[in-house]
Formats: sequence, C-alpha cells, structure tokens
Amino acid sequence: MKEPKTIWREYCRKALLCWLTLLLADLPLTGNADSRVLGPFGGDVRSLAVHPDKPDTFYLGTSDGQIYVSRNTGLGWSRINPGLGRRDLVVDNLAFDPSDPATLYAATWELKADGGQLFRSRNGGLGWEPMAVGRYDSTIRAMAIAPSDPSIIAIGISEGVLLSRDRGKTWDRITRGYRSLYNVDSLAFDEQNPPTLYVGTFHLAWKTANLGRKWIPIHKGMADDSDLFSMVVEPGKPDTIYAGACSGIYKSDNGGEKWSRLKNGLPKEARRTRALHMDPSDPATLYAGTTKGLFVTRDAGRSWKQLTSGVVVNAVVVHPNQPSVILVGSDDAGILRSDDGGASFSPSNRGFVHRQIGALEPDPRRSHVYYASVVLDRDHGGFFTLKGRSWKWSSFNDGLDGSADSIRAIRPSRLSSKVYLGTGTGLFVGVPDEAPWQPVGETSKLPVLDLSFSNRKETGLFLATPQGVFHLDLETGTLEKKEISADIGGVQTVLNDLPTATLFAGTDSGLFRSRDGGETWLLPPPGLPAVRVNVVGRSGPRLFCGTGKGVFVSNENGDEWVGADGIQPLDIAALSVDSRGPNFRVFASDSLLGHLYASPDGGDSWHTFDRGSSGPRITTLHLSTSGELLAGTLSEGIHLIHNPVE
Repeated sequence: MKEPKTIWREYCRKALLCWLTLLLADLPLTGNADSRVLGPFGGDVRSLAVHPDKPDTFYLGTSDGQIYVSRNTGLGWSRINPGLGRRDLVVDNLAFDPSDPATLYAATWELKADGGQLFRSRNGGLGWEPMAVGRYDSTIRAMAIAPSDPSIIAIGISEGVLLSRDRGKTWDRITRGYRSLYNVDSLAFDEQNPPTLYVGTFHLAWKTANLGRKWIPIHKGMADDSDLFSMVVEPGKPDTIYAGACSGIYKSDNGGEKWSRLKNGLPKEARRTRALHMDPSDPATLYAGTTKGLFVTRDAGRSWKQLTSGVVVNAVVVHPNQPSVILVGSDDAGILRSDDGGASFSPSNRGFVHRQIGALEPDPRRSHVYYASVVLDRDHGGFFTLKGRSWKWSSFNDGLDGSADSIRAIRPSRLSSKVYLGTGTGLFVGVPDEAPWQPVGETSKLPVLDLSFSNRKETGLFLATPQGVFHLDLETGTLEKKEISADIGGVQTVLNDLPTATLFAGTDSGLFRSRDGGETWLLPPPGLPAVRVNVVGRSGPRLFCGTGKGVFVSNENGDEWVGADGIQPLDIAALSVDSRGPNFRVFASDSLLGHLYASPDGGDSWHTFDRGSSGPRITTLHLSTSGELLAGTLSEGIHLIHNPVE
C-alpha cells in the first residue's frame, strides 16, 4: 500500500493538472460576471521591476502569467487586466527598455510544458503583444537588454541564447555548436561594452566578447555543475561580476577568468541564491535572495548580514532614489517591504493575491463569517477566517504544524464553536482564535478530502479519502472503513443527506449510496455516468451532482438523475445552491474552461458567463444566505462575484 503522503501528493498533482488544462468548447456566452478579489493577499512573486522614469512605480510577475503594478512604492498593488492572457506561464523576467521607458518586456516559460513566450508592452504594461522569436518555442528563463545599446536584446532558452540587434524584430541563435550552452538561466551585459555578454546555464558560466562569434567557458573557482540563477556586472567596473548559483555566491574581479566563493556571513544552508540585486546608488551594496531569506553585503562581498528568514526569495529591487525602500518578492509570502534600508521588513500585499483555495465554508452560527484554507503555501498558507463586511482576514494555524497548507475540507459545527479540518495528514478540530487545533481520533495518517456529520447530534463524521469512505466516532475516536468496492478509486466527496437518511459517496467511478450508514452500498443510479463525481449537494427537494460530464439533478432522492441541459459534458469542479424560495438559484464552474454557470430556476435552465482568459479557475463556490456568491480560485484567492443572475 502506498504511504499516505505519496497518495496525497498524487492527488494534488492530478488536481493541479486537471485545473490547469485548457480546452475549447462551443458554448453560448450570455453574460459577464464582475468580481472583486477579497484575498487572502500574498502568494508567489517570481520577478520585480521598477519603472525607469517613475521610480515609485513597481511591477511584479507571478507563476500564473499575471502582472501586477504598484504606483506607490509597493504599498498597494493592482492586477493588469487582461495582461498576457496566459495563465500557464511563469513570468520570471520583467525588463524595461532603458531608452524608451514606456516599453516593458516579459519573458516567460510554461509551467507544464517546455515552451515559452516573449511579450512586449509599449504603454507601460496596459497592453501586451506576443513577440515572435523565429522558429523557437522554448522555455525562456533569462533576459537582458544591453544598457549602452538597448537595440540589443538577449534571451536565454532551452537551446542556448537568442540575440536581437533590432529590438526584437529578428533573432539569431548565437550559441550554435555549443551543447554546454543549453538551458540558459541568467544573462548579463557589460554596461560599457555591449558585445560582451555573460551567460549562466544549468551547468556553469560562459562569456562572449563579440556577441557570440566566440565563446569562452568561465567557471574556474566555481563548484562543478553549478546552476547559475543570476549574474550582475558592476557599473563602472566591468571586470567585477557577481553570480548567484545553487552552490552559493561567487565574485570575479577579472571578467570571469577566476571566481571566489563568498562566505563570511553566508551560512551553508543559504547557498542556493535565486536573485542578486545591486543598490543603484551604491555598487558596494549587493542584495542576495536565497532559499533561506535575504542577505546583504555593504562592502562588496567581504561580509554579509541576514535581513529576513523563513522565506524563499525570488526577486529583489531597490528604489532608485530612495535606497531605504527595498522590495522582496518571495514564494508564498508575497511582497516584503522595508522602508528603513532592510532593518525591518513587513508584508506589503494589499491588492496582490496569488493563492490557491482548498476549501471555503460559512460559519453556520454567525452571519458574514467565512472560513477558508490556502493550500500549497507552506508556513504562509493554512486556515483563515474572514469576518464582517470589512473583508478582513486573520490566520490561525496553532497546532497544525506541517498540515496547515494541505487543508482540503472545512466543516464547522452547528451546535458549538468547533471547526473540523480535513488535511493531508488527518482530521483536526479546534476553535478559531481560541483553542489550538488538535488531531482527532485515529486519523493521523489519513488524507481527508471532504467531511459530513453522521447525525444531527454531530457525534460522528463521514470522511472522504483517496482510500475510501471512513466513519469516525467523535466520542470514542474509533475509525472504521466503510468498504464500497475494490476498484472505485478515490472518494472525492461525501454527503450524509439527513432528510432521506442516505449517505452519498462521490468516487472516481461514479456516485454510490448507502441507506444504512455505509454498511452496504447501492450501485450508481440510473441517469448518472460512471465518471468522477466532484461534489454532491441538496437544496429543497432536489439533489445536485457535479461530475466529470456535467451537472445532474435528482428529484427522486438520488434514485434517478437527469443531466442539466446547457452545461454538459464539462468537468464540474464546484457547485453551490440557494435554497430560498421555489425558484432557487444554482451556480457551477468547470475545471477546464473556468466559466461560471448560473441557473435562476433551480437547475432547469442555465446561463454561461465568460470570465475571460484572465479569470482564474474556480475550485469551490459558496452562495451565502444574503445572496453573495463567493468563489475560491486556483490562483487568485477568493472572489466576491456580483449579480451573476438577475
């Protein structure tokens, strides 16, 4: 049997692949759904750039193809819409044309493939156009513009270095014949001599003094097989070069002929250096972004001091006119900002969100209180509470330790203040902001994907897991597996329907029902295909089922089902219903196109709302009793969607 952690990783991988797949469908689009991003703010930042003529204006790139702008030195952010229009891209490089500050380039690589794309904006990021780079459709992980001749642009691709001498109109691969110059990760031009270009690859460094007619390996003094993530040439001293690598930080004072690894104040644990940035007002001050935080040297590398810890740093930028203002782009924690020269840093993510929502539920005892989980963000994710109409978030992970970023199910009690969490390492219970989370019963090694109380007294829970359905007695802590079949695959969702005393289990192979608490199971009912079932819910007399082939409705307590017209055969990832009145509303979203579907008449007819290529995929939906539709997304936190149905 596979280890629980392995099962959980496989589940997360399959879910991500499913959510990130883009397909085409011939569906009528009958409206638009306006939305407001609520947070929780923060997430992954891959690149940073500062406007050359407007030093208070900063740009950041994310790992889902989005670009944000701040016009107040990083205090607040807004997403550029529609932006690049490709959520499958990682924006690792943003660079301005130094002679034309309105021109901004974005070099990207595909998250799930080997391709990439170069984009250009001629109006400060408001609009973008893809740029052809000849016959190459490769990963682009590096970009550099020659400071003394901006018509010369270099990009690093899987097959080496492409060079343009005419601002991107035409390109040549200048590394033909050099297999060791494949997989380029960093580029840097000599500021005074544009034909001199330094190249860092997955395997050490190279140099050309004549734009590629001849290449020289320059790695004497470097650890063998070092991946060079970043290279910086000191302005005014072109023979002084710094390189950030997987093996540490290196410095050369002779144009790369020989390198020395810098150590004083740099611990071994921080040697993997993703980003180097030189203070534009003081070349002796260099910032190093590592997997163990941010470090600085103020004496040209002789000694180092750690400024932040607990974050993986991907990008650093210093305000050109105010060197006390420093922005750090990190994994998970988003933007960290300092206005005192690095003496202290604080999160500065207002308006910026790049978060994956794993679960979203209302507090049944308090209006306008919601619980949500941010997954895959390590120490910066976990459990969050949204309170009141001010839309303020607070996190509460006490007791969760390594389980915080794997919460896939939240079930608040209707009888007490307790909240139950299904995580990748079992079930937890706590009272947010009051009582720390505690593991429950015998579930410590069981990945839990969904929860449902087994009775009105809440003395037990049914658990949906990749290993099947389990019942947990909350009074004794006893865990019992409710065997369905040997070949149904994982169980994605579970609903104990109290009005009909029926237990529903949505599996990889269809919907199964039990009338005796899981002791025996009925085969999938007529009308439902034998495909993955992602969500099951009830509203009034109707049951709804979101499957890999659309939404299905039952008026027969789940014994017979009918497909909902206008929404087949898409893979439905989220479903929410409004039980008020006879003509209640139903909302659904698919995992492929990312559209929102709304029914004003209880599922009889549907409208399709195009959220565009810039809209994030929806992972969960909740319609509150006051009529607000909240959507948890794959990469942009929680959205409040306004009036999708009149």
